[in-house]
Amino acid sequence: MNDVTVLLIDEHDDVRALLSRGLGAYPPIKVVGATRSAMKGIQMAETLAPDVILVDLRRRGHYGAETYGRIARASASSHIVVYTSYLTPKEEKAARDAGACVCLLKGLSLRELAGRLVEVAAGAGAAPG
Repeated sequence: MNDVTVLLIDEHDDVRALLSRGLGAYPPIKVVGATRSAMKGIQMAETLAPDVILVDLRRRGHYGAETYGRIARASASSHIVVYTSYLTPKEEKAARDAGACVCLLKGLSLRELAGRLVEVAAGAGAAPG
């Protein structure tokens, strides 16, 4: 099985570090980049063109849906996955309308999250999380 490349965008350093180390323990996941900055994430998405971009919905100074649209334009081949602590139906609709293919809640185990990312990369994970 080919690697599933993942870019992480989350403003919380500890969450980003945990996801980077933790997801890397589940082949075929390969974390190719991580950043706290939405702007840097957009640049990295364009440069790296990862299979999946895992991004937190609630970003200080950047509402998620606006950011998702910019990411989607920067890396059209990437699947955007919202990964957040809570989500209203209105927020989920806005995220999907902006280009996110799936929304997942942070209560998933690393194993479950890795499995969902593999499904999304394969085109089979477009159902709500």
